[in-house]
Amino acid sequence: MALVLAGCGGSSGTSASSSGGGGGSSSYTNGGTISGLTEGGLTLADASQSVSPAANAASFTFPTSVASGSGYSVTVSAQPSGFTCSVSGGSGTVSSANVTNIQVSCAANNLSGTAATGSPIGAATVTLVDSSGKQVSAQTQSNGQYSLSTAGLTPPFLVKVVTAGASPNGYAPGTTFYGVSDQASPTVINITPLTDLIVRDWYAAQSSPVSVATAFSNPAANPPPSVAEVQVIQQVVLDIVQPVLQQQGVNPLGLDLISGAFSANGQGLDAALDQIKPIVYNGSGTSAALTIDTTSTTTQTTTVTASAGSTQVSTTTSNSANGGATSAIVTTAVIPSSAGEAAALSAAQATLTAVANTINTQGAALTAANLAPYFDSAYLNDGVNGAQQTQLFATALAGATIQSFAVTRVQSYDSTNNLIGVTGTLVYTSGGVTGSQVIGNGNSAGLLFKQESNGNWLIYGDQQQVKTWAQIWTYTQDTVSGAPQTNQELYVAAQAPAASKAAPCVSSYATSVSVYASPSVTVTPVTGTGAGSPVTLGSSGYPLQEETTLFQGTSGAVTCQFDTGPPMGLASTSLAGLVGTTVGYAVNGSAQVPALAQTIHGYTTEAINFTNLTSHALAAAQLGQPLNVQWALPVSFPIADIKVFGNVWVVSGTGSANCTVKPTAPIAVTSTSATLTLPTTCLGSPVVSLPSNSGPGTAASVTVQVDGVDGEKTMAAWNFD
Repeated sequence: MALVLAGCGGSSGTSASSSGGGGGSSSYTNGGTISGLTEGGLTLADASQSVSPAANAASFTFPTSVASGSGYSVTVSAQPSGFTCSVSGGSGTVSSANVTNIQVSCAANNLSGTAATGSPIGAATVTLVDSSGKQVSAQTQSNGQYSLSTAGLTPPFLVKVVTAGASPNGYAPGTTFYGVSDQASPTVINITPLTDLIVRDWYAAQSSPVSVATAFSNPAANPPPSVAEVQVIQQVVLDIVQPVLQQQGVNPLGLDLISGAFSANGQGLDAALDQIKPIVYNGSGTSAALTIDTTSTTTQTTTVTASAGSTQVSTTTSNSANGGATSAIVTTAVIPSSAGEAAALSAAQATLTAVANTINTQGAALTAANLAPYFDSAYLNDGVNGAQQTQLFATALAGATIQSFAVTRVQSYDSTNNLIGVTGTLVYTSGGVTGSQVIGNGNSAGLLFKQESNGNWLIYGDQQQVKTWAQIWTYTQDTVSGAPQTNQELYVAAQAPAASKAAPCVSSYATSVSVYASPSVTVTPVTGTGAGSPVTLGSSGYPLQEETTLFQGTSGAVTCQFDTGPPMGLASTSLAGLVGTTVGYAVNGSAQVPALAQTIHGYTTEAINFTNLTSHALAAAQLGQPLNVQWALPVSFPIADIKVFGNVWVVSGTGSANCTVKPTAPIAVTSTSATLTLPTTCLGSPVVSLPSNSGPGTAASVTVQVDGVDGEKTMAAWNFD
């Protein structure tokens, strides 16, 4: 018996064994404890051996002993169904004793997602890393779906997947795609070429750019974007792909590419991904090129270029089926790259969220006083003061349900004066109809928020009495006297408060307005002001003329307009040269006012028109009665807003007056119809048929205006007389 014990290498009090006779080296087992395992299917691996603990097992031991001095590295090679297990203390060296301190912790899966490129990414490893660098992994199913547990992990999270094979739309095997969490407590993270673009652009736009691979390996030193920050970048990407999404029947309102419901089933978002050719990045990862087949006849090419603190998007779209219509934009979005910017963004979003909560809480009892706490006491924007703006909001949104009120883009940040300018989208339901409204889209600096002495950020406005425009638009006018006419026009104008409701209009604020352009541009209008003769906008100033017509907007305010006279109709070949031009405004002979400047970011030549109107007779306008109008949506640019409004004109004294109305029901970016009621009077005078030489030349009109995200605009007007 003594010889037997000696040959085994120890006494009966040990479980070590000898691999040879007399005095041979000892070998030992590797194992440890398991917690939380309530399902079968777990497999642990160490080199060439494995063990599969049963459900509810509390410990495990690998079947084969190893020699003292051998290294071990225990990993999870198969996860139990619905659970994710992770290993701690799983690597080391055997040192003359059994290893019993390897810990395996299992938890029910609480995060899922879909990995797809337009087809599912199946049989691939998804790896998630938390903010401290801890990692867990899972396998995708054949439909691209995966699930894992984030128990014990701290968001925000980064995820990645490496493709096993080529995709039908052209991605090579071994391509890595990244995703990022966009929820405070993440439950879904999808991984697609679009989420990959979001993550790569974030890291490329930092003040000290790093590759996403570097960030993934060390997220503590290179943190992912916050919830508010990732939403800003996601909106940039959503704007790029909105046209193809809408063509595939996807409503862009409230769409979340990261945490929204998504199936790789060849429909909706997945079908849109299939129309996006593989995204090509430059060597440094700061530039991405996209080509998208929006329709069978419409092709979009976009370049996304990141630099410290911003992302520039340049897009050109051509549609061979619509008379060769084109759209082009160059625009820049601020990407928060400092703690101050990030804090200001989060605070502005918190204010909008508070506004939404107040509207929902007050319901039909909503008043202007309920909204006043969210506006700076000195609020002024485009000539509208705080009392007027809160009343407009209260009137329009009393009884509505706010689905979301979110910052979609950061336009400007001023750390000296504690100002941040944003654009945002309000999505709401009223009377069972869902609509949307864009804020800040008409100002180059965006809607400004100001930090108050108590630290809160309130809505502040541009602090200007004057509203300005500098746009290229495509305008289709269906006149009383002839066939529809479509022109591309340069519209440069300013509106200022009127002294009274008496015509001709005289402003109480502005006696003169001049415009400047940087860089200088020279255009030769084919219609309208200066037709046939070159017109230069540059550093010397171009005087606008004050119209005699009074304009009463939907707020009730009466304004006077300064413009070039009839808008300058331009040849389509001259439009591209205007993109990037900043038009400055000087009022009453003073210096240019920076807050009034407008930059021409883009244009479209795609025309739209009404599809259900047939008569121009004034009786067809149904004055005082609901009038339904319908139109078709453009396909060559992302839609930010759709406005429908009606105008009536009356002769007033030696001039004329114009009154504007709009539908009471919400209009969404997917809407193709609206109902409005044209009034029977304007400023006390009845609306009647007018002679063509009366000035206005028409008694009433309806207009649909589709505004693009980056300044594209196409309009259709139908006149009645």
